[in-house]
Amino acid sequence: MPAGLDLRVVASFVAAIAFDVLMPVAVVLWARRRLGVAWKVVGWGALAFALSQLFTRVPLVQVVQFLLRDALKSSQALMVAWVVVLSLTAGLFEETARLWAFQKPLKDSRRWRDAVGFGAGHGALESAVLIGGLAALGLINMVALSSLDPSTLPLKPEQVEQVRQAKAAFAALRWWEPLLGAYERAGAMVFHIAMSVLVLQRFVRGEVRWYWLAVGAHALFNGVTVAVGKAAGPVAGEGVVTVAALLGLWVILHFRPRAPEPEAALPPA
Repeated sequence: MPAGLDLRVVASFVAAIAFDVLMPVAVVLWARRRLGVAWKVVGWGALAFALSQLFTRVPLVQVVQFLLRDALKSSQALMVAWVVVLSLTAGLFEETARLWAFQKPLKDSRRWRDAVGFGAGHGALESAVLIGGLAALGLINMVALSSLDPSTLPLKPEQVEQVRQAKAAFAALRWWEPLLGAYERAGAMVFHIAMSVLVLQRFVRGEVRWYWLAVGAHALFNGVTVAVGKAAGPVAGEGVVTVAALLGLWVILHFRPRAPEPEAALPPA
């Protein structure tokens, strides 16, 4: 292990990655055993995330962000506008994927329990693959950079400076900070389930406003979390996640049916 590496930070990264992967598995298994959610529903929830984020929005965001990289660095106003665009597109892409799934492949699976299972699958793929993968990559980079002297690398001066800044950022991490990502995943899982329950109301109650409410709530959650995190630090940002998770839990319980749900799903709206 490199001498300049804080083992406590490494341990926190490992714990966060394990949580990112195992927590959603536990939630999905709970939904399966306790609520009787079908694997098909969970699978479509995961696929909806892949289609709305991994295969579409994320690549598009990366391309546009690369093209705007210099402008974003030099303009605070453009950066704020970019955060707004990111938040709005996150809500539109993900909630539209939920809407389409309940409208088409899951038209016979429109019960509250199905929304819970769908949200669990949606959040599980995000947590285990995207967030867990990024955390693992961060850990690998941290270990690799800890033993490197940026000045000896055969890179352009600006690239050397980027490596130096990344190394300094890793060195400044407090031991518990990687765990914030794991805490955020727990709140995000609750939020994903709540948004699935909310979008389901479009079909249960026959009003499209529930879909738009989910889009707005999703965009607001993303935007406020980023804004507060940048202005007041990551702990304050996780405070926003906590509030969103509590509101999400209220949504989940509020729409939970008082009587046992029928085994047959509701007819298509």
